Amino acid sequence: MDKTYPLSITAFLDGRPGHEKQTNGILQALEKMTPIQVEYRRVHIQGLGSDLRDWLSYAGRFWLGLRWRPRRFSGTNRADMIIGTGSHVHISMLLTKGDSNSKVVTCMTPNPLLIRKMDLCFVPQHDNQRPADNIFITIGPPNTSPFLGRHDRKAGLILIGGIDEKSHAWNSQKTLSHIDTILNRWAAIRWTIASSPRTPQETSKELHDMAIERSNVTFVEPEETGPGWIEEQYGRNHFVWVTADSISMIYEALTAGCRVGILPVDWKKKKSKYVKAVDYVLSRGMSFSYDQWMNNKIDMDHFDRLDEAGRCAKEILKRWWPERLP
Repeated sequence: MDKTYPLSITAFLDGRPGHEKQTNGILQALEKMTPIQVEYRRVHIQGLGSDLRDWLSYAGRFWLGLRWRPRRFSGTNRADMIIGTGSHVHISMLLTKGDSNSKVVTCMTPNPLLIRKMDLCFVPQHDNQRPADNIFITIGPPNTSPFLGRHDRKAGLILIGGIDEKSHAWNSQKTLSHIDTILNRWAAIRWTIASSPRTPQETSKELHDMAIERSNVTFVEPEETGPGWIEEQYGRNHFVWVTADSISMIYEALTAGCRVGILPVDWKKKKSKYVKAVDYVLSRGMSFSYDQWMNNKIDMDHFDRLDEAGRCAKEILKRWWPERLP
């Protein structure tokens, strides 16, 4: 294939920001390496009935041996690659491929019944997925955070998660105490504190009061931010503290080249994939814990920046279009 001709890609999106960041991160990395032409298709999450219809379509096409036309969309040409993230897009991707030579690529671990049908799965190491020819292990999920190299060493960001009954018990007072210590100890830094939709109301109120009492602190709630706000903050702030339950934000900040500190939470399962993800970056010195920071056991000038989207993009080209590698 002429490497100057754009790769034709169909990207499936499910409306979930975390999933779409993974897909778009890989597409942006690919675009830096080779010409691409992307057609976006949105799959609306409509509940159990819609999922059941998709599974029946899949069963008829792949398991029962019925002759089934590939799922087509108006204006869709045969794609070189089909990509998407999230369980709600996987069957649509496979049905769109049909019997074609399109390569189907996804992030995260698909349903076990679908893994062998995928040409390539980008799976984070904390998922404990068994090795296979179509499995590529990443440190963390790919994302869209840009590395601009223009961080302000006098600017810091604190990102607050919140309640998740499955993974941890939220301890508001402990988290607020840690933040208060950071603000007092690093009083020369201009801080932005951002809560999330999961942050309890009482925690947000205390953070708001903290900001009012300090001229160098701004508190921002989710409704005050918009698309691209968090990426802009990663590009500006040298120091970023993240509560440990916000795993994706830890990896996003590392991708942007920030120095990342992790605020502890009370995990319910000590060997969960969330704990493993946090332990991985801490044990390799990619980020630092609150206790390490308190005991001055960190090198503030050292950091390892991630580029998982770039690694994924290179793996795609290496497997199927090596002539396009930069």
